[in-house]
Amino acid sequence: MFSTLAVTGVAGAVLWGHRTAIVVARWRIVRTKDTGGDWILSAAITRIDKFQSRQAPLLFTAPRPGGFWMWPVDAIEIGDTSLLAYLGPPER
Repeated sequence: MFSTLAVTGVAGAVLWGHRTAIVVARWRIVRTKDTGGDWILSAAITRIDKFQSRQAPLLFTAPRPGGFWMWPVDAIEIGDTSLLAYLGPPER
């Protein structure tokens, strides 16, 4: 099995329904045995709607060749310029 799995990108967004709540630049999702298999997102915020970013349900999406990735956001901590989120299993 794996000990650490990481996915990175340079563009992504946290969506509330069809609305863009947060736009991120650099992001990284890590899944390790140490975290019990949780998917943990860290990202640099470029734009945020503070109201929409605190609604539920939220989804993290990011482009990839041939489509996009999508994870449900289980919990999110928003700082001034960055965020940390715990994600559910990827949906796409």
